Amino acid sequence: MNRRPQLHASSLATHCMEGFRRRYIEGEKIAPGIAIIVGTGTHRSVEANLTHKIVTGELLPVEAVKDEAHDGVVAAFASQEIILTPEEASLGVEIVRGRAIDKAVRLAQLHHITLAPDINPIAIERNWSLEIPGMPFDLVGRIDIQEPNAIRDTKTSGKTPSSNSAAISVQLKAYALAMRIIDKLPTMPFVALDYLVDTATPKAITLTHEPDNDDFQVVLARAEIIARAMEAGVFVPVEPGHWHCNEKWCGYFHTCRYTTKPKQFSIT
Repeated sequence: MNRRPQLHASSLATHCMEGFRRRYIEGEKIAPGIAIIVGTGTHRSVEANLTHKIVTGELLPVEAVKDEAHDGVVAAFASQEIILTPEEASLGVEIVRGRAIDKAVRLAQLHHITLAPDINPIAIERNWSLEIPGMPFDLVGRIDIQEPNAIRDTKTSGKTPSSNSAAISVQLKAYALAMRIIDKLPTMPFVALDYLVDTATPKAITLTHEPDNDDFQVVLARAEIIARAMEAGVFVPVEPGHWHCNEKWCGYFHTCRYTTKPKQFSIT
């Protein structure tokens, strides 16, 4: 049996259809930047900590949490090419790696102390697939943290997020839609964004939203327009100057034919 094409829920929030084409049509993967590496180490720690809670009812010791974050960053640096900005390259790899480790450890410890005790996980990194009638693909995704009545996503950031970040997250709305259908939930699960913000004094901020049928219509409408773009083979890029069209937010920026590129550096 041939497997149907898949569309990841994260792509519903795409800013640039050219980036969508390269990632989801061409399957072109890109080397991560330091912010993604920090997120990887932090997520590894959160996953290990909450998985331990599911199995034992208890969180890991704080030193084990910090070790997981440390090892996650070290492994990421050792296993793949990493893109550095000119400023990062001028500091040198060892300094950049050390700072990334420190940040991931700091944020993992913050999650362990301020958020993890109150989270009641029933699944971690849960993959799901949903067939939507009339669509040429299955909608798929991976939920960071699932609770009995909630879906949580962990984010790392250098600044305080907008207060409506959870309410406008199409990706989380898609997760809620999938869980409502797949798990046959009697009520809508609420969604939560747990931000670990690395400001001068690191802080954890949780933003929540209760999706409704209007939110689910947004998910379906965005899936439909992406399906039409795929069928037509038309992938319009955002204009140069758009906030997403720069080296910080778009991994395809330096090889994109639609924009002018500054110098970049990579390490392997």
